[in-house]
Amino acid sequence: GEYRRFDMGSCILSFNCYIYTTIMLSTLLSSASAFTKRHTSVAVVRSRLSNRLSSTTASEGVDQVIVVGGGIAGLATAAALQNIANVPKIQVLEKSSHDSFFQKEGIGAGVQLGPNGLRALRAIGGEELMQRVIDSGSILKGNAIYLPGMSDPMMQPDTTEEDSGLPQVFVRWSVLRSNLNDLLAPAVDIQFNAGSDICGYEVAGDGSLNILSESGAAIASTPPASAPTSLIVGADGAVSKCRYWIQTGQSDIPATEREKVDTFDLVDTGRINLKAVVPKSLGDSFEEGHTYSYFAPGGGVACFAGPAGDGHTYWAISIADEKDEETGQVTQFMANKGQSDLNEVKLALLDKISSLDTDTVKFASDMIEATDPETIYATRSKEAQNIGPSLATNDGKVVLVGDAAHAMSGAYGQNPNFALEGAAELATCIRNNGSIESALQKYSSMRVGRCFEMQKRSAERAAKAMKGGKDLEDVSAWIHKWDIEKNE
Repeated sequence: GEYRRFDMGSCILSFNCYIYTTIMLSTLLSSASAFTKRHTSVAVVRSRLSNRLSSTTASEGVDQVIVVGGGIAGLATAAALQNIANVPKIQVLEKSSHDSFFQKEGIGAGVQLGPNGLRALRAIGGEELMQRVIDSGSILKGNAIYLPGMSDPMMQPDTTEEDSGLPQVFVRWSVLRSNLNDLLAPAVDIQFNAGSDICGYEVAGDGSLNILSESGAAIASTPPASAPTSLIVGADGAVSKCRYWIQTGQSDIPATEREKVDTFDLVDTGRINLKAVVPKSLGDSFEEGHTYSYFAPGGGVACFAGPAGDGHTYWAISIADEKDEETGQVTQFMANKGQSDLNEVKLALLDKISSLDTDTVKFASDMIEATDPETIYATRSKEAQNIGPSLATNDGKVVLVGDAAHAMSGAYGQNPNFALEGAAELATCIRNNGSIESALQKYSSMRVGRCFEMQKRSAERAAKAMKGGKDLEDVSAWIHKWDIEKNE
């Protein structure tokens, strides 16, 4: 149905729902160390999962998968297909370099995981994975919220663990990705500097399933005669070429459409989000385990900061476009200066925060001051214009997960949780259904309704919050009760 779309970005937070965003962080891991960790953890996880999950015999429908995207959604799906569905051959196409992929400090964001996301992690990698992620982050105890007109923050305790048995956790994006990567068997083939130029896919004459570049060359392929049991998983984010194939019914992006793919099926919500992770705590004057958020009158600026584990703090600032009431002209923050000079971005951001003329945002300006400009990430806030009705192509060769399937408002911080849910559900559907077609049909039916409802609630809640509304719906119980072992 129709509803108003509004995204205040990655820094809205109120009541029991916190905001997140997802971008890479960095510190270098050696490939030898990563290989050893993966090899060891895979054996342990598979042994434990075999005792806990129901039948995990390999699906008759899928034995070859190419995953497009090596972020949270892509790696979670690869791990889930490996551990839950026992898919034997998996390739991952990752746009970043090998060194960038294995970094943990530098560029990044925080990820908020609720009980639903933690249960998905448990389904994918067992109790050990879930606990390791919890231990690497910060358990949220509450939030201090500065709404317009309030001199003191509204202190809202987090009762998630008391209510559901599992906490809400803030963890660094790259730490979560590293934990997922450690689950993958050495046989999982991660191809770096790959996937940025994908344009189409085909079933070749020899029966292989190929992903094609703009020139028509095969970027990735499954073996000959494998197409009937092969699948492409689109985990390529909100700006998704794989979603183009599904929404248009075409297996190739025409030359005339290629420049438009970055905006295809996306709505720009009129905000820019800037964020980073700093190796510094908020300080002794702040409540331990609490996040802090501020909303300027009129909703033009929203600020957020919170603990992200191991002495790190995640901050995010969301700035609305400004509209001249007389001329109707819209001005975007930093539009005239560009965003390539991150030193200039940092200075402009500090000037913007200073212009708010209130001490209640000092928590944000202090974190920005301590940030290396090169670690700041800036992006326009976008959400999908359409979700479904199916998350797969009609020929059953491509399926979507993560933001490629459901780019939505960050007002509930559910995008990473939904990515993990989708990974577990896709693998479960493939395990439990005898054909790719029936598995993808079941997966779509499970995910599309939940995504619609979440996007609708997110948009409505974000719009109310940015207007200073205090009677905000708390739907955390609905969000958090998801459990793959009860939903199968």
